[in-house]
Amino acid sequence: MNKAVSVYFISAFFISAPSLAGVPVDSATTSVELNATNIQNAYDVSADTVATATSVSENEVVSSSLRALLSDMKQFRAGFEQTVVDAQQNVVHEAQGTLTMTRPNKLRWETTFPDETLLVADGEAVWNVDTFVEQVTVLSQANAIKDNPIVLLTSTDDGTWSKFSISQMNSGISADNSTSVINNDTALQSYQITPKEEGGQIVTLTLTFNQDNELTSLNMLDAQQQISTLVFNNIETRFPVSADTFSVDIPDSFIVDDQR
Repeated sequence: MNKAVSVYFISAFFISAPSLAGVPVDSATTSVELNATNIQNAYDVSADTVATATSVSENEVVSSSLRALLSDMKQFRAGFEQTVVDAQQNVVHEAQGTLTMTRPNKLRWETTFPDETLLVADGEAVWNVDTFVEQVTVLSQANAIKDNPIVLLTSTDDGTWSKFSISQMNSGISADNSTSVINNDTALQSYQITPKEEGGQIVTLTLTFNQDNELTSLNMLDAQQQISTLVFNNIETRFPVSADTFSVDIPDSFIVDDQR
């Protein structure tokens, strides 16, 4: 499997009051100063608590909005064009292919250019088929994408969603422009997903939907500051799913490396 697929789809997303200890305080003004300090501390804590509660509330609202969009996307199939650029904005990889997803937890990724590759997530395992070397690598799906925000595309699990922070962006462009999505349509909605636990391969995932609530692009910033952009075409959200869509037929000549 090419590097871009392995990197992006198998990611290997106190408040304290100042102390008065050791500070000389004049005995005549101690009571007044302590009372003033306590009042200010109480105000600061209250303000921070309100700000935190507001932030949590806003995150919950945005998260619910994104979940509603994805819950309507029980099926998704589209062609894609992928471009990967490095931190200096040099194009390091381009690909074309088809992405098929169904909820919950199933995904099929096929590339037709520049090479033919296949990755299938069947809900339990991820099957990576490398036809060039005639080898299939099998990974536990839960371990393969547990810290990757891409998991939210097909996950319906509350615990999984709680591991990520979600914000809604104007015009599909993040605040630092690190995950820019070209947007000439004011009806587009963009959501940026960030793992709450740091250290994962994917730093942010941005999903952009059109006026028909269809996923039109997907944008990932990784730990090496590479940006992968997938732009979708020929989008389908209602189609018959054949029995072999999320299964892999392994030729007898292929080597199977089962790492589950």
